[in-house]
Amino acid sequence: MKKVLIVMLFLFQSLFAQEVYATFDVVSEKKSELGLSISGIVGTLNVNIGDRLKKGDLILSLNNSQEKNEYEIARKNAEHSFKVYERYAKISDVIDKEKMENYLYDKEITQLNAQNKEIILKKTELRAPYDLIIAKKNIDLGSIVLASQTKLIEVISMDDIKLVLKFDEKYWQKVKVGQIFTYKVDGSDKNYEGKITKIYPTILSETRQIQAEVKVNDLLPGLFGNGMIKAE
Repeated sequence: MKKVLIVMLFLFQSLFAQEVYATFDVVSEKKSELGLSISGIVGTLNVNIGDRLKKGDLILSLNNSQEKNEYEIARKNAEHSFKVYERYAKISDVIDKEKMENYLYDKEITQLNAQNKEIILKKTELRAPYDLIIAKKNIDLGSIVLASQTKLIEVISMDDIKLVLKFDEKYWQKVKVGQIFTYKVDGSDKNYEGKITKIYPTILSETRQIQAEVKVNDLLPGLFGNGMIKAE
């Protein structure tokens, strides 16, 4: 008898469960506008709109042959000074103290100079700060870049994608975090499913709609679609 009552209760709840229609846009939570802190001419441009890059991949670089040469010379000098110091450090007990101090000084100065040259070289390069996709390119090969330009490349993260849902305000008491949202993306017949992770606390005054979020993977920001929320 108890099992029958449970089944009947479940069926009763199912009859009164409500599906709420919602539209959505696919949005990336992380967007960046990338630029350089120094001026120059774009000598290398490795990306196009839509390209996917891993963290650390080179996006573009200025004409930096001089900076590369200066860094290479500084690196070799630092390497040489280090070897000289290490060689004499092994017999420091028979080496004049002032000479050993000079060897140490040369080692530290050349290493510092190499580090500074490397910093300058890196400033001529723009690399991906995280795994991303190129959303917009405001620069071309051979363009002059000014240090004040901070919007050379616009990128979005592919690891933090969400659906931003919109549904009628009359369902504000029925839609809750944790409810299932079944949906389709425009241009595809595939059915997707996700859970509501956030409900916005305000109503859009222009459309009298409420917004909510669903975390997703492997969808391209900018897509849109619609679906049904399984509300109470």
